[in-house]
Amino acid sequence: MLTPASHNDGQPTAAPSAWRTVSRRAVYEGQFIRLFRDSLEGPSAPEVYEHVEVADGVRVVALGQDGRVLLVEDEFYLPGRRMLTLPGGGAEPGEEPLVAARRELEEETGWRADTWQHLSTIHPLPSATAAQTHLFLARGLAPGRLARDTTEAGMTMRSVPVAEAVALVRSGAMTEAGSVTAVLLADQVLAVERLR
Repeated sequence: MLTPASHNDGQPTAAPSAWRTVSRRAVYEGQFIRLFRDSLEGPSAPEVYEHVEVADGVRVVALGQDGRVLLVEDEFYLPGRRMLTLPGGGAEPGEEPLVAARRELEEETGWRADTWQHLSTIHPLPSATAAQTHLFLARGLAPGRLARDTTEAGMTMRSVPVAEAVALVRSGAMTEAGSVTAVLLADQVLAVERLR
């Protein structure tokens, strides 16, 4: 088995000579995104590095008593199609990931959860943004209040068994990075629990 030189026991090691930011300039500032152009120096550093700043995101594997997972489907402008995802979205400024996950679950599905488990945190596009997506497993579902925003008017919801959610990932029917990762991690957690 090959071990990358930059990793030691699964943990990244510090680079001997990291890139250094010489200057940073905001190229564009919008309501939800900021684009920056950095000037860098250091070994193999590009002269210019462009990146975006966006809010961290959350995705929730909401598991009902019946062992079914809540999925939402909505229109996504950039891919130009409807996409199947887990409930979730962007965190508000200063909002803790768990608070954002609770809010997004209820707003998009009309369900709340009593028990929450943090599955992982991922960097879905580390070359383009430092934004992270926080992944949760939520159980003990109870009715809440649906409160979708106007851009989610066409959103639909369904529930599927966990095995079907995994199959949707494997078949390519579910491709959003946070949803894919969370479904696979939740499936592993549940498999371990079944062995106990």
